[in-house]
Amino acid sequence: MSRKRLKSLGKPVLLIFLCIILYLIAMNSGAGWLYVVSAVVAATVAVSLITPLWNARGIEVVRRAPVVGRAGEPFRCVLEVRNTGRLARHLLEIRDEFAGDTGRAVVTRIRGGATERMEYVLENPWRGVYSGGEITVESGAPFGLFHGRRRMRVASSTMIHPRTFDVATLPEAVSLDAKQGDPSENPTLLRGHGGEFWGIREYRPGDPARLVAWRRSARGLSAGRLAVRELAQETHPPFHLAMNLDARVQREAREMVVSAGTSLLLFALREGREVRVDAGAQKEPFPEQPDPDAVLAWCASLVASRPPDPSGASVEIRPSMPYSRKRPGSSGPREASEAQAVVLVSCREFAGTKSRTGPWMTLEEEQRFVEEERAAGRQAARLGPDVEEPWRIE
Repeated sequence: MSRKRLKSLGKPVLLIFLCIILYLIAMNSGAGWLYVVSAVVAATVAVSLITPLWNARGIEVVRRAPVVGRAGEPFRCVLEVRNTGRLARHLLEIRDEFAGDTGRAVVTRIRGGATERMEYVLENPWRGVYSGGEITVESGAPFGLFHGRRRMRVASSTMIHPRTFDVATLPEAVSLDAKQGDPSENPTLLRGHGGEFWGIREYRPGDPARLVAWRRSARGLSAGRLAVRELAQETHPPFHLAMNLDARVQREAREMVVSAGTSLLLFALREGREVRVDAGAQKEPFPEQPDPDAVLAWCASLVASRPPDPSGASVEIRPSMPYSRKRPGSSGPREASEAQAVVLVSCREFAGTKSRTGPWMTLEEEQRFVEEERAAGRQAARLGPDVEEPWRIE
């Protein structure tokens, strides 16, 4: 039993003990007035025990909540409290555990058969899709010695979108066919559905086999010459995002992974890019033809899952957790990213004062990870609770 619970029982126990002492004194002394006093004390205890239980019964509650909200931004809800009994109820405290936060409202008096509308504000809702929440009706009337409680689940549909922030620009696209080495030896072609036919030219080392023009090449096979189709460089290459929602990570860090990913996706849509996302196993697949509303709704429903495969991704967003694989020549036991750019969300900063120890990187290891990714030719950024807007990956 909690200390708060024990403390709340202090006064009732004291009154019951006093009632017993007065009754025993009255029996021994024969003083009639002590019988009266002990009876009054006993009646007070009985009323304080029965009335709160009766007050909490016969109450129905309906929640009126916004259909859409945003994580971390307050929004207003309305509770319609109805007294189904004939007699009035007094001093009802109503607690609503909804959207990851708790709202409170107090009804001083509600007549029999009447309905009261109470407003409250949820200060810090959590991202998610909610079908309802538990409401607790509690009363300590009339003396506050005992409290009666009644819990009920109240249905209401609300979607809390993730927090988003302004993005300055997306990382520069890198050709997936290009190999590391002398940039002059690499083709300028970009893989993707957006590249349009530009012309035919002679094969150069490094050209992908899928671009070989076989009919034209058949004419020059005897001379050992191949021809390839040249594509116009894409203005808006596809944007592929990998979001690591590891279940071992504290919720605050996972929420930042979702917020950063949602912000990048919305920016890519505004640029007219094709977007694809891998966030591990999810209840709903990513929309085939996404728009901003569909992206926000899908990101609101994301849950913790296995880490995705970042190979070929434009950006990987991952928490600063240790992984088993190690980059060759790396000084730290941290798995390298396979994406073109990587964002490392600092678990240690999100832990704050709650826990300084955990299965995540130290601040020095996080900085070393970012430096090694940049040395490998990738754009990299480290992200904590505070985001400087407009945000960019450098």
